[in-house]
Amino acid sequence: MANRGKADIELERLNQQQIAWICGVTSRSVRDWADGPRNADGTYNAQDFVQWFINRTTGTDAEREHANQRERLAAAQAEKVETENRVRRGELMDAQEMIAIWSDVLAAVRAKFLSMPSKLGPQLVAIEDAGVIAERIREEVYAALSELADDSGGDHEDAAPSAEVDDQSVGGQIPETL
Repeated sequence: MANRGKADIELERLNQQQIAWICGVTSRSVRDWADGPRNADGTYNAQDFVQWFINRTTGTDAEREHANQRERLAAAQAEKVETENRVRRGELMDAQEMIAIWSDVLAAVRAKFLSMPSKLGPQLVAIEDAGVIAERIREEVYAALSELADDSGGDHEDAAPSAEVDDQSVGGQIPETL
C-alpha cells in the first residue's frame, strides 16, 4: 500500500448514497444497518463495508438458519393472526365443531327417514293406486325435509312429528325435483 493514489483515498470516505449504490441497496437500508462499519466521521470505507456486506449477505450456515427460523416464525405468526381473523368474521369454523353439527344433522335425517316406513305402511296398505302411494310418500319426504330445514340445528328430539294425512299440501316449500 506504499503507492496510494487519489482514488484509493476517495474510496475510504464514501457517503450513504455512494455505499448504497455499490451494494445495490437503498440509502435507507444502509442507514438501517446500525452494525455496518463506519469511519469516525460517519463516512464509509468501501473495502471494509463491502467485506461486511458480503459476510452479512452470505453469512455462516448458523446465521442463515437463524434468519430462516425468524422468517418461518414471522410467517407462522401472520398465518395464525389471519386464521383468527377469519374465524372472527365467520369464514372459518373448527373442524371438530363442524363434525359435531353435521353428525347431529345426519342423525336427525336418518331418524326421520327411518320412521317413514312404519308411519306410512298402515296409511298406504289399503290404497291400490300406485300414483296415490307415490304422491303420499313424496309429501312425507318433502314434509320431513322441510321440517329438518326449519330446525335451527338445536335439539332434534324436540322436533314436531311430521304432518299427518290430510287434504293440504305439505311439500309446497320444496321444489318438485330434487
